[in-house]
Amino acid sequence: MHNDDNKDRVKANRVKGGDTDLTMLWQNQPVNDIDLSEVKKSFNSERIKQRIYMVIDSLALLPSLYFLSIYWGELSFTAKGLCIFMVATAIPFLIYQLWLRRVAAFAKDSQTLDHLHQYTRQIKNNIRIAFITKHSAWPALFVLPAFALERYFFGELSPEKWEKIAISFPIATLILIVWGIWAHKRQQRFEKQLKALEEMAEQRTV
Repeated sequence: MHNDDNKDRVKANRVKGGDTDLTMLWQNQPVNDIDLSEVKKSFNSERIKQRIYMVIDSLALLPSLYFLSIYWGELSFTAKGLCIFMVATAIPFLIYQLWLRRVAAFAKDSQTLDHLHQYTRQIKNNIRIAFITKHSAWPALFVLPAFALERYFFGELSPEKWEKIAISFPIATLILIVWGIWAHKRQQRFEKQLKALEEMAEQRTV
């Protein structure tokens, strides 16, 4: 029995959480005696973060909409169509992300065991958000070439603008690659965190 407890501790030390390391819940105590008050603290922290993320997500479209409001009259019919398509695509994704963040963001104070359940649900949604973020990087690579081709066929792309595009496209590509790698690592981290929470829930029912 004592050896089993030691194995549980060793296993727990390998599991890493987010800003609050979930393995701290399992250190220096048997799994069945996990302090669920730490789960409540982690969930409360997650609730604050999700509310901040919701504000950031909601404000992210404003610079693009402001830009369009200023230069809309200067855009060609095709360019306007591309902009409308991007905005029409971005809004549903924004709504979906806000919906995924709702579990923690709008959670009310409840019993500690319910915090564990809600925290697990939010981490599952965080995995979905990271997955969407990761796969939103590569379609963005086609945006700049699409606008460049539109300008080219309309004969409004000067050599100076071509030079700017030639410089900005590799930079944008590098940023999007880093963005995708970052999102992928976040997804992996959330998956490990989810596994730790699910194992914790299983131990509570034993």
